[in-house]
Amino acid sequence: HLDELMAAIGARLAELTKAEWGMVSSGCAAALTHATAACVAGGNPDLHVRIPNLSGFARDEVIIPRHSRNVYDAAVRAVGVRVVDVGTAEELEAAFGPRTAMVYILAGPNADSGPLSTKAICALARQRQVPVLVDAAAEILTVPNVHLENGATLVGYSGGKCLRGPQSAGLLLGRKDLVQAAWIHSAPHHGF
Repeated sequence: HLDELMAAIGARLAELTKAEWGMVSSGCAAALTHATAACVAGGNPDLHVRIPNLSGFARDEVIIPRHSRNVYDAAVRAVGVRVVDVGTAEELEAAFGPRTAMVYILAGPNADSGPLSTKAICALARQRQVPVLVDAAAEILTVPNVHLENGATLVGYSGGKCLRGPQSAGLLLGRKDLVQAAWIHSAPHHGF
């Protein structure tokens, strides 16, 4: 059974990485898409089949700091979400609302300090119970995970970069319920 295999892999990745749970994906871009779907539809298969048409979804917005905008945020946008672009702490605070599904951050030097650092964004998001996804495709996977320790809910990695695995591989690590929901929004489950 694929579900049993995925559960065993999730548990093993949790053990190895000290994250709550893990999932193997087809590259980091796929991990970002699956994570976004999980934050939008929560693993609900009835909603899953409607993606990328998010009309009627309770949460269909993703906040992205300007310093995190990059070509790979297409993997987030592919789910059909509306991007709310922010450039200041004030804009970030004002961007949160009932439709906010998650915050997406690109890991790197721009995310380490200032009012829009990963720690600052995660603290604000946690107050509002909004998940934060860090795109760490080009980062070294640390144990314990630096991004999760900074408050991120989910973090994606590329298998073909610092992990030195196959180029077509990726990992999604983080909060167990969301990583498991991301699995529901991936193959072999029908839909998006």
